[in-house]
Amino acid sequence: MVTIGITGGIGSGKSLISRILKIWGYPIYDTDIEAKKIMDNSDEVKNRLVALLGNIYNNTGLDRSRMASIIFNDQTKLEKVNAIVHPAVRSDFSIWVQKQNTDIAFVESAILYEAGFNKNVAFIWNVSAPLEMRVMRVMKRSSCTREEVLARISKQISDNERNEKSNDIIYNDGIQPVIPQLRTLLAKYEK
Repeated sequence: MVTIGITGGIGSGKSLISRILKIWGYPIYDTDIEAKKIMDNSDEVKNRLVALLGNIYNNTGLDRSRMASIIFNDQTKLEKVNAIVHPAVRSDFSIWVQKQNTDIAFVESAILYEAGFNKNVAFIWNVSAPLEMRVMRVMKRSSCTREEVLARISKQISDNERNEKSNDIIYNDGIQPVIPQLRTLLAKYEK
């Protein structure tokens, strides 16, 4: 089985690419969704997070806004949270891959390189879009200000750096249709 990571900066359209692939029958592991499940359900992860951050859980699970208010103002705590969550998600992904019965399995992650997922996949596709298009997409879907979106983008590695590290680039720029790009890439990787 070939494992392929799908990455891209916020607003690039990596979730769109994943949805298309899922519709076509390919298994997709979404690290954001799975990380949330792990933080809510793994006793080991929960205990370690509480030991680090205090009581950040309520009766419905992890209080994400409380955790965010703590870690995004403290780089050391953010790094410690990542050191707890990222390995747990990578381990969960490895187990998930073993259960797949397909030629290709995908993992979607905005922070594929930062979280070390690049070590868990054979190939990486970067979804790339112009900065202004990304900003507008995020502002529209998240009701964020331009400044908030740019602040989030500034915390991620650059699109150029992702392009250089990736095996292939999918251009989601509104000019080049993504479906033909995906079909070409799948033909390249399918056995």
